[in-house]
Amino acid sequence: MKHSFLPALLFGLTILLLGQTACIQHRQLVNFDTGPAFDSLQAPVQAPALRIQHDDLLAISLLTQTADPKVTAPFQAAATPGGGGQTEPQYLVDVNGEVNMPLAGKIPVVGLTTQQARDTISERLSRYLKNPIINVRLSNFRFSVLGEVNKAGTYGVNYERVSVLEALGQAGDLTKYGNRDNILVIRQTDGQRRYGRLNLHQRDVFNSPYFYLEQGDIIYVEPLKAKVGDTADGTTKYLQWALPIVSALGLLVTLFTIK
Repeated sequence: MKHSFLPALLFGLTILLLGQTACIQHRQLVNFDTGPAFDSLQAPVQAPALRIQHDDLLAISLLTQTADPKVTAPFQAAATPGGGGQTEPQYLVDVNGEVNMPLAGKIPVVGLTTQQARDTISERLSRYLKNPIINVRLSNFRFSVLGEVNKAGTYGVNYERVSVLEALGQAGDLTKYGNRDNILVIRQTDGQRRYGRLNLHQRDVFNSPYFYLEQGDIIYVEPLKAKVGDTADGTTKYLQWALPIVSALGLLVTLFTIK
C-alpha cells in the first residue's frame, strides 16, 4: 500500500522544486496587451508644447531678407558658438529667465514655448532689423534612463518631441527583468519635483501626461521580483535548492524503510 503513494509523492516534489525557480512569464515581457483595442482611425496624441526653463540652452539663428551675415553679426557677438556639430549661436537662460542678446538686451523667455520665444525675439529685433527671420530651439534637451535597461545613462537629442518609448529605445530597451507595470518618471519644473507612473502593458499609456518627456526628466525602471532569485548570493541559492532536495530524500528514505 505504501508504494501506491510514490507517484503522488514524486509529483508533489516536482511541483515543489519548480516553485523554487523564479520564472518570468511571457506576459511580463509584452507591451500594450491590456485595455481596449487600438483604433487605427484615432487621431494621434499630440505632444504638449515644451516650456522654456531656467538654465535651458537656446540655439537662436538670425537671418534677414538680405542674407548678409554682416548685418546680423552685431546681434550675435556675445553668443556661445554651437557645439556638437551645431552651427547656431547658443544662449543660456539665466536665473531671471532671460537671454541676453547684444544690442537687443535682455529678453524674457522662461515659461514660453520656442515658438513664442521666436515671436518675442523677432519683435524685439524688428526695432533694429527689417523683417528678421528667427529660429529658436532647445539645444540641451537631455533625459536620464536608470534601472533595468541595457544601457543606462543620460542622453541628449536636438529635437523637442521625445516619448518615453524613444527614451527607452535610446537606452537599449528594458532587460528581461525590467518591470513594465510601474515605470517611474521623475520631473522637476520650476523648482517643484513631480512623479508619474507608466504601465507599458496598458494601451492608454499614450494618453499619460508623462508619456512625452520634458527636459531633465529621469526614467527609472524597477526590477521584477524574479531577479531576486537570480542575483542572490551563492549561499542563498544553495539553500533554495538544497533544503527541498534534502527534505525530499529524507521523506523517501522514511517511506521505504517503513515496514
